[in-house]
Amino acid sequence: MDVMDELVIKEYFNLGRTIERLKNRRDSLHREFYQQSMTTHLEYTDLGIVSRGFRPDREVIKLYYCMALVERRIDRNIFRNKHFNTYLDSLPADELKRLKSRYTGLKRGYVSMDLLQKVATEIQEIETAICFREQLEPEPEQVTLSGDVLNDVATMAEVFAL
Repeated sequence: MDVMDELVIKEYFNLGRTIERLKNRRDSLHREFYQQSMTTHLEYTDLGIVSRGFRPDREVIKLYYCMALVERRIDRNIFRNKHFNTYLDSLPADELKRLKSRYTGLKRGYVSMDLLQKVATEIQEIETAICFREQLEPEPEQVTLSGDVLNDVATMAEVFAL
Protein backbone atom coordinates (compact mmCIF):
# COMPACT_ATOMS: atom_id res chain seq x y z
CA MET A 1 0.00 0.00 0.00
CA ASP A 2 1.63 3.22 -1.09
CA VAL A 3 1.06 6.77 0.11
CA MET A 4 -1.19 7.67 -2.82
CA ASP A 5 -3.61 4.84 -1.98
CA GLU A 6 -3.71 6.06 1.63
CA LEU A 7 -4.55 9.60 0.45
CA VAL A 8 -7.27 8.37 -1.90
CA ILE A 9 -8.88 6.31 0.87
CA LYS A 10 -8.76 9.33 3.17
CA GLU A 11 -10.39 11.50 0.47
CA TYR A 12 -13.15 8.93 0.06
CA PHE A 13 -13.88 9.08 3.78
CA ASN A 14 -14.15 12.89 3.46
CA LEU A 15 -16.45 12.94 0.42
CA GLY A 16 -19.30 14.52 2.41
CA ARG A 17 -17.17 17.57 3.17
CA THR A 18 -15.99 17.75 -0.43
CA ILE A 19 -19.59 17.76 -1.68
CA GLU A 20 -20.50 20.55 0.73
CA ARG A 21 -17.47 22.63 -0.39
CA LEU A 22 -18.46 22.19 -4.03
CA LYS A 23 -22.06 23.22 -3.32
CA ASN A 24 -20.78 26.32 -1.53
CA ARG A 25 -18.53 27.07 -4.51
CA ARG A 26 -21.45 26.77 -6.93
CA ASP A 27 -23.54 29.11 -4.79
CA SER A 28 -20.71 31.62 -4.45
CA LEU A 29 -20.20 31.70 -8.25
CA HIS A 30 -23.85 32.65 -8.65
CA ARG A 31 -23.73 35.21 -5.83
CA GLU A 32 -20.49 36.84 -7.07
CA PHE A 33 -21.87 37.17 -10.58
CA TYR A 34 -24.92 39.12 -9.47
CA GLN A 35 -22.95 41.31 -7.07
CA GLN A 36 -20.73 42.72 -9.80
CA SER A 37 -21.39 45.94 -11.63
CA MET A 38 -23.13 45.35 -14.94
CA THR A 39 -22.90 48.91 -16.19
CA THR A 40 -20.56 50.42 -18.76
CA HIS A 41 -17.15 51.59 -17.65
CA LEU A 42 -14.16 53.46 -19.08
CA GLU A 43 -10.93 51.70 -19.99
CA TYR A 44 -7.56 53.02 -21.05
CA THR A 45 -6.30 51.31 -24.22
CA ASP A 46 -3.88 52.05 -27.05
CA LEU A 47 -6.68 53.98 -28.72
CA GLY A 48 -7.20 56.18 -25.68
CA ILE A 49 -10.12 56.17 -23.31
CA VAL A 50 -12.94 53.92 -24.52
CA SER A 51 -16.26 52.98 -23.05
CA ARG A 52 -16.79 49.24 -22.50
CA GLY A 53 -20.11 47.69 -21.74
CA PHE A 54 -21.03 44.61 -19.79
CA ARG A 55 -21.75 41.80 -22.26
CA PRO A 56 -24.48 39.73 -20.61
CA ASP A 57 -24.60 37.32 -23.55
CA ARG A 58 -20.97 36.32 -22.97
CA GLU A 59 -20.84 36.67 -19.21
CA VAL A 60 -23.95 34.60 -18.52
CA ILE A 61 -22.63 31.82 -20.76
CA LYS A 62 -19.34 31.82 -18.81
CA LEU A 63 -21.24 31.76 -15.52
CA TYR A 64 -23.38 28.78 -16.50
CA TYR A 65 -20.40 26.96 -17.97
CA CYS A 66 -18.51 27.30 -14.68
CA MET A 67 -21.58 26.31 -12.68
CA ALA A 68 -22.10 23.25 -14.92
CA LEU A 69 -18.51 22.14 -14.30
CA VAL A 70 -18.99 22.39 -10.56
CA GLU A 71 -22.33 20.60 -10.82
CA ARG A 72 -20.69 17.71 -12.71
CA ARG A 73 -18.07 17.43 -9.97
CA ILE A 74 -20.85 17.37 -7.36
CA ASP A 75 -22.66 14.60 -9.26
CA ARG A 76 -19.49 12.51 -9.56
CA ASN A 77 -18.73 12.90 -5.86
CA ILE A 78 -22.31 12.00 -4.89
CA PHE A 79 -21.94 8.86 -7.04
CA ARG A 80 -18.63 8.07 -5.32
CA ASN A 81 -20.09 8.68 -1.87
CA LYS A 82 -23.18 6.55 -2.52
CA HIS A 83 -21.24 3.52 -3.74
CA PHE A 84 -18.46 3.83 -1.18
CA ASN A 85 -20.98 3.98 1.66
CA THR A 86 -22.76 0.94 0.21
CA TYR A 87 -19.43 -0.90 0.27
CA LEU A 88 -18.69 0.24 3.82
CA ASP A 89 -22.10 -1.01 4.94
CA SER A 90 -21.19 -4.47 3.63
CA LEU A 91 -18.07 -4.66 5.84
CA PRO A 92 -18.11 -6.31 9.27
CA ALA A 93 -18.58 -3.83 12.13
CA ASP A 94 -15.07 -4.27 13.59
CA GLU A 95 -13.36 -3.65 10.24
CA LEU A 96 -15.53 -0.60 9.62
CA LYS A 97 -14.73 0.77 13.06
CA ARG A 98 -10.97 0.35 12.48
CA LEU A 99 -11.18 2.02 9.07
CA LYS A 100 -13.19 4.95 10.40
CA SER A 101 -10.89 5.45 13.38
CA ARG A 102 -7.88 5.47 11.08
CA TYR A 103 -9.24 7.77 8.37
CA THR A 104 -11.70 10.03 10.15
CA GLY A 105 -10.33 10.10 13.69
CA LEU A 106 -7.07 11.44 14.97
CA LYS A 107 -5.63 8.07 15.97
CA ARG A 108 -3.82 5.81 13.57
CA GLY A 109 -5.30 2.39 14.41
CA TYR A 110 -4.10 -0.86 12.95
CA VAL A 111 -5.80 -1.95 9.75
CA SER A 112 -4.66 -5.10 7.97
CA MET A 113 -3.06 -4.76 4.57
CA ASP A 114 -5.64 -7.18 3.19
CA LEU A 115 -8.49 -4.88 4.24
CA LEU A 116 -6.71 -1.80 2.86
CA GLN A 117 -6.16 -3.61 -0.41
CA LYS A 118 -9.85 -4.55 -0.60
CA VAL A 119 -10.86 -0.92 0.03
CA ALA A 120 -8.38 0.33 -2.59
CA THR A 121 -9.75 -2.21 -5.08
CA GLU A 122 -13.31 -1.06 -4.41
CA ILE A 123 -12.28 2.56 -4.92
CA GLN A 124 -10.65 1.60 -8.21
CA GLU A 125 -13.91 -0.09 -9.27
CA ILE A 126 -15.87 3.07 -8.42
CA GLU A 127 -13.43 5.21 -10.41
CA THR A 128 -13.72 2.84 -13.38
CA ALA A 129 -17.53 3.09 -13.17
CA ILE A 130 -17.26 6.88 -13.23
CA CYS A 131 -15.04 6.68 -16.32
CA PHE A 132 -17.59 4.51 -18.11
CA ARG A 133 -20.40 6.81 -16.97
CA GLU A 134 -18.56 9.86 -18.37
CA GLN A 135 -17.52 7.98 -21.55
CA LEU A 136 -13.83 8.22 -20.65
CA GLU A 137 -11.19 5.58 -21.09
CA PRO A 138 -10.43 4.08 -17.64
CA GLU A 139 -6.87 3.58 -16.47
CA PRO A 140 -5.53 0.18 -17.46
CA GLU A 141 -5.61 -2.39 -14.69
CA GLN A 142 -2.33 -3.78 -13.45
CA VAL A 143 -1.92 -7.45 -14.22
CA THR A 144 0.07 -9.65 -11.86
CA LEU A 145 1.23 -13.03 -13.00
CA SER A 146 1.06 -15.94 -10.58
CA GLY A 147 3.77 -18.16 -12.03
CA ASP A 148 1.32 -20.87 -13.11
CA VAL A 149 1.59 -20.95 -16.90
CA LEU A 150 -2.00 -22.02 -17.64
CA ASN A 151 -3.43 -19.48 -15.20
CA ASP A 152 -1.17 -16.72 -16.59
CA VAL A 153 -2.18 -17.52 -20.19
CA ALA A 154 -5.85 -17.35 -19.21
CA THR A 155 -5.25 -14.03 -17.44
CA MET A 156 -3.44 -12.56 -20.44
CA ALA A 157 -6.17 -13.79 -22.81
CA GLU A 158 -8.75 -12.05 -20.62
CA VAL A 159 -6.73 -8.83 -20.56
CA PHE A 160 -6.32 -8.77 -24.33
CA ALA A 161 -9.91 -9.95 -24.88
CA LEU A 162 -8.88 -12.96 -26.92
